[in-house]
Amino acid sequence: MALVYLDSSVLVSIALGDRRGAQALVILGSRDSCTSELSAVECQAGLSSQFSAAASGLPSAEQALNAVLGRVQTIQITSAVLMQARTLVRRHRSGIGLRTLDALHIASCAEVQAHLGAGMIEYITADRRQHSGFTGEGFVGVLLT
Repeated sequence: MALVYLDSSVLVSIALGDRRGAQALVILGSRDSCTSELSAVECQAGLSSQFSAAASGLPSAEQALNAVLGRVQTIQITSAVLMQARTLVRRHRSGIGLRTLDALHIASCAEVQAHLGAGMIEYITADRRQHSGFTGEGFVGVLLT
């Protein structure tokens, strides 16, 4: 059974309990999941932006996010991950416009795959550009719409 990489867009959707979050949970099922350690910061930025006009909702959203993050394995951003991300940006910046954080997510996923073996990790994302990067690197996964 494949491990599932969840990017920040999906983690925020799960924490907010929105439609895409519900889709992700159905796809994930009972499988184990992981994410990059950068996700906590990236998700906080997403929640803070989401609740900028209604700050009173932020604490409960942060609590939900912390619960979600507590259930996923965290992948450290090592020098190997950073080198891989740099290679990914070089490879995909001009074609799909791969951004720094997207490259770090894909490199983190690749790090796990290097330990588990090809085909042992899939991904779920709600970010089209990141989905293009994942597929461009040969990963199998789902783009939530």
